Amino acid sequence: MNAVIYSRVSSQYQENERQIVELRQIASEKGWTVKRVFKEKISGTIDSSQRPEFNNMLKYLDQHRDINIVMASEVSRLGRRVVDVLNTVDILHKKEIGIFLPRFRELTYENGKENPTTKLLLQMFSIGAEMENDLRRQRQLEGIQLAKMKNRYQGRKKGAKADPKDLLDKYKDVVDLVVKSDLSLRRVAQITNHSINTIRKINALTGI
Repeated sequence: MNAVIYSRVSSQYQENERQIVELRQIASEKGWTVKRVFKEKISGTIDSSQRPEFNNMLKYLDQHRDINIVMASEVSRLGRRVVDVLNTVDILHKKEIGIFLPRFRELTYENGKENPTTKLLLQMFSIGAEMENDLRRQRQLEGIQLAKMKNRYQGRKKGAKADPKDLLDKYKDVVDLVVKSDLSLRRVAQITNHSINTIRKINALTGI
């Protein structure tokens, strides 16, 4: 079967290559031919209809009807809003194209019909992705509010610029554990002897 890969990261400081290498390897193991890779750096909170490479992928699928599969590394790469993810599923299934995520190991659509199990799992994990995003935003707002109450929050100083790349280089040990393991953030904090806030910041920068 023929496949395309859709890879998305949230920040310009992040790279798509880890996702692409993993998905190419899986495709090779399954005997699938990867015809095209679409990659972009854009927030998952932005609707898929507003993402340039996602739209380029849809155009490509319309022009190449021999594609059976869209591969992505995880649900959140498709989007961080349930409605958006389900809309993507509907669009692809109408084109008789299945979605493959490594976590599920099976296609959402194959041989002319939907796989109800993988479709349900995808729906559940898309809900989890949206909740995770909402909780992250809530924690950020609560942290700012607490700092303001303590007269400690003054915002970024004029002219100051945060450099995510410097942070990722500084905390390479954290990046390795966050990206390559299934450990909880608190466990990573214990192992690396860094604060949980630092771990959360690095986790957000890696786009996991």
